[in-house]
Amino acid sequence: MTSDAPVKVGILLLSPGVQLLDVAPIDILGMLEPQWLEAVHLPPHIIAQGAKLEYHFINENGKGPQQMTGGFRIEVTDSIDTCPPLDILLVGGPLPDYRPSPAVQKFLRTQYEHVDTFITICSGFIPALYSGILDGKVATAPRELLPDLKKEAPQVKWAEKRWTRDGKLWTSGSVANGQQLMVAYLREKYPKEIVDLTLGMSDIADRGQEFGEVLGH
Repeated sequence: MTSDAPVKVGILLLSPGVQLLDVAPIDILGMLEPQWLEAVHLPPHIIAQGAKLEYHFINENGKGPQQMTGGFRIEVTDSIDTCPPLDILLVGGPLPDYRPSPAVQKFLRTQYEHVDTFITICSGFIPALYSGILDGKVATAPRELLPDLKKEAPQVKWAEKRWTRDGKLWTSGSVANGQQLMVAYLREKYPKEIVDLTLGMSDIADRGQEFGEVLGH
């Protein structure tokens, strides 16, 4: 149900070259915003099930715009020092050789304690791993990296799935799996009626959690 207080959603961009598709799943959540539901002429009882969202686009120093893949740039609204406590934090995948600074690690651990939902997409697992957030948790990562990760980070319960959930922690495999993670998140958090309508209108298929699985087919 909508309420007066918006859900604070953070999108963390930790290096130039974060893939646009890594952060695009947030737009699936955005389709539950009342203004979008009103624009497609859904009835009031559906609109009342929507989500008021407040977006925060974050990088380490707060300077922008942030360069993304495909020539896109995203305006930065917050640094890791100015960002308020969030309800949802999505960590877009940095370049594979990225290693988080101590300040970024502290930010991630602090936000993890506060948020209701902590999401990593594709290589977004890297800063979460180095921050200790994945320790003892079920998580996934791009499929081709899992054999090495199981050897190098055995403290994590790595799973070969499109996405995983362990409490508030949601992780996706490769970049396109972020969309499937968000579909699963919506089905977990919001009423079935509004989720079915928005996904149906957008023709977003639910491919399931297991590789090779396509739900509804």
